[in-house]
Amino acid sequence: MGEPIWPRWVVVTTGTVAVAVTYFLAARLSLLLLEQSDGVAVFWPAAGVASGVLIAVGPAAKWPVLTGVMAATIVANLLGDRNFPSSVFFAVANAGEALLVAGLIERFHGSPFELNSLRRVLGLFGATILGTTVSGVAGTLGFVLFHSSAASIPTIWLHWFASDALGTITVAPLAIAVASFMRDFPSRRETIEGILALTVLSVLCALSVFLPNQRWTLELAVALLCPLFVWIAARFRPAFTALATFICAITIVWTTTFAIGIFGDPRLSIDQRILSAQATILATSFGALVLAALFSERRLHEMAIVEREGRLQEALRVGGVFAFDWDLPANEVRHSENATQILGPGSKTVFSSAGWLAQIHPDDRPRVTTVANEVHPDASSHAVVFRYLRPDGDEVWLEQIGVTEFDMAGRPKRVHGLTTDITERVRFEREISSARKSAELADRAKSSFLAAASHDLRQPLQTLRFLQGALERHHADGEGRELVIGVGRSLDTMSSILSSLLDVNRLETGNLCPVKSEFAVGDIFDSVAIDFCTPIEEKGLRCRLVPSGLLVNSDRRVLEEIIRNLLSNAVRYTDRGKILLGCRRAGNKVRIEVWDSGVGITADQLPHIFEEYYQGPGAERGGFGLGLAIVKRLADTLGHKVDVRSEPGKGTGFSIEVPLAQTSVREPPPARAADYASNAFHGTILVVEDETSVRTAVKRLLKTLGIRSVVAGTTSDALAQIKQENVRPDFLLCDYNLRGSANGLKSVMVLRAALGRDIPAIVMTGDTRSDTIEEIASHDVSLLIKPFAANELLQLIEELHGNPRSQSVE
Repeated sequence: MGEPIWPRWVVVTTGTVAVAVTYFLAARLSLLLLEQSDGVAVFWPAAGVASGVLIAVGPAAKWPVLTGVMAATIVANLLGDRNFPSSVFFAVANAGEALLVAGLIERFHGSPFELNSLRRVLGLFGATILGTTVSGVAGTLGFVLFHSSAASIPTIWLHWFASDALGTITVAPLAIAVASFMRDFPSRRETIEGILALTVLSVLCALSVFLPNQRWTLELAVALLCPLFVWIAARFRPAFTALATFICAITIVWTTTFAIGIFGDPRLSIDQRILSAQATILATSFGALVLAALFSERRLHEMAIVEREGRLQEALRVGGVFAFDWDLPANEVRHSENATQILGPGSKTVFSSAGWLAQIHPDDRPRVTTVANEVHPDASSHAVVFRYLRPDGDEVWLEQIGVTEFDMAGRPKRVHGLTTDITERVRFEREISSARKSAELADRAKSSFLAAASHDLRQPLQTLRFLQGALERHHADGEGRELVIGVGRSLDTMSSILSSLLDVNRLETGNLCPVKSEFAVGDIFDSVAIDFCTPIEEKGLRCRLVPSGLLVNSDRRVLEEIIRNLLSNAVRYTDRGKILLGCRRAGNKVRIEVWDSGVGITADQLPHIFEEYYQGPGAERGGFGLGLAIVKRLADTLGHKVDVRSEPGKGTGFSIEVPLAQTSVREPPPARAADYASNAFHGTILVVEDETSVRTAVKRLLKTLGIRSVVAGTTSDALAQIKQENVRPDFLLCDYNLRGSANGLKSVMVLRAALGRDIPAIVMTGDTRSDTIEEIASHDVSLLIKPFAANELLQLIEELHGNPRSQSVE
């Protein structure tokens, strides 16, 4: 806000002078109308000037008004027949009266004050009565103390009270009206029409001065003025009514003073004329202002209703909702105005019952009719969804919620409620449904693909397993054996990684069920150290493994995969320093920690590092952003908490909390299968395997061990060898996924039937789906999951050879 144009002292001084001059002129006019018996003015408009200005302007005008009132009162009284002490006394009484009336208005009605409600009009009259009552007591005391009067004290008080009250209720509304116009000037139409009405009123008041005081002239004045006041009150804001009452009051005071016109009956004494004038002014002012307030309240209510209706219509329009009212006896359906927005251009807002039903889609019409007919007094509400045929040919989905009213006989008479356009929602639900079906198909396709990929990836690994087993027999000791053992460890790692990658799919489908047991966390540390310590040291880093004998309860394989991912992540993002793997006890849990001195993670990246495919600024270091996502998913599946702490440029620490084992007995780690040294099996093994590399490798392995084998690529080939070459195997080894023939389980059944006996059988498979494994386990065969070690196969063959009915699932 800018600086005020005039200094404050100039504004205060100007306001004080203006109030003082106006009050002085009004006071001098009033002092011309003194009661001869007590010297009290019969009409004191100056009281209205003081109170009106204070009410209209507010507390900011308090000191200018009070100063001006006191100065004008003292000067006006001294120019009359008052002495200085009484003038000061009367000045304090007049100023206090204005302050009390305006203070009561401010206290109960606030500022700015308008005469636009009945409560406010009654408040003005109430404050006037209370203020003039107190002022009358003070004024009466001034007359008693400083003047001799022939009238009694009650008469003096009554005259003071009446003159000030009439002056306030006549002039104060005028000041309030002027302030109202200054705040919100009326429209041009209202201004012109209001001036016309006040002009007509002024002409009638002027005529009343010249008309003789006859019964018919008084009746004529009442007959003309009453409709005029009603017109002004009904058509305009209350400020115009305040102007009208002021004009009428001044006319009454003028004619009464000079005993002219219809209000100046010379046959009455001055006291009678004054009493009549006071009663007329009071009745006119009170009645007109109350009538104007009532009309103003009605206008305000109408505006509020229109505004609320507009907001409701806007809300209905924005929300795609319209209201309906179905008058059953009148056979008529009415809709709110915004219905055309939904029902389409050219649609009607009023339908016959049959016309409305005709617009409903034929397939939905019976359902709508049934729902409408099933309502009864105990269940009067209904909800139905249907399609509506718009005039432009489009189709919209509508949801109708309605309530039915019933007559005394229980017959429905009216249905009303809301109808919502749910076309977008239905379209969205259809899109979601279609997307869900597509996602389900894609998920099934992905699962099938991963199952096939699992089989195809496990086949070469199985070939390597058999070849590694055969090589192991040719290198019983020396450096060659160490190399073969190293190949075996790499194959173990590859198998573990493959299983973990395929576990991601099982995580997404919810088919991964952890198998928890109690084991030493140090066994996992030893396993991962074999694969990671050498790469860490080759990168010029220090690898520190903190031994631990703590026992934990978890899924050994899944937990090891989590630690492998964390170590792999540490190696990728560390260029100098060291990588540490260790654990510490934390209450009833063990916190396994992986620390590095790498590049670190910034605070803004931390919330995202476990998201799939997220890669921070170090994306150039390789990877696909899946390692930490797999860690989080696997940890959630196990119910283990994963946490991370990092400082950019100094390193990162990941931790995973694993429940402490309940027992203190150390479970020995799963040992590598013992070398197959004894040749306890001397029979013939029939191998059915469609993959040439696997078939060749297993035949070479068995030959190395001195076991006779017969291999076939299909079940038909195996049957041909049994029937045509009189092959009589002692053991069956079948792949489950056989191309171009029955699966391995069915092949076992067919071959057993051809041989006429239930010889021991093992089914090999790379398909890890639960339904496949359960199907194989439900029959009298054993199962090996590819890729498996050669010694695992040989041990199982020896077990089944010694106990043909035993089964083993690896």
